[in-house]
Amino acid sequence: MYQHKEQVLTQLRILGMRYTWEILASINSGSKFLKQIARETRIPYTTVQKRVNDLEKAGLVRVFNDVDGRTGKFIRKVRVSRFRLSLDPYTIERMVKEGRVFINRA
Repeated sequence: MYQHKEQVLTQLRILGMRYTWEILASINSGSKFLKQIARETRIPYTTVQKRVNDLEKAGLVRVFNDVDGRTGKFIRKVRVSRFRLSLDPYTIERMVKEGRVFINRA
């Protein structure tokens, strides 16, 4: 799948932000609701919300609605999208020249 240079740069920017890796590691083994991520990672809830929104816009996670089995309330859950970024000097050169880059999505 070919993607625009801007999307790759956005993904790299978000992957370089504080707490992003902790959030991705937290949900890698299964989807979780935002409060659960905040509690388990000890990241402030509002920061988890912001980072998950950024990750979703970049296509790195998927957010979906679910129902909390304990309370019956609707909740937002998040799970990792399958992605793979492959960067090497050749790919970077192609990104600059063509404005597009090949990203393998597993």
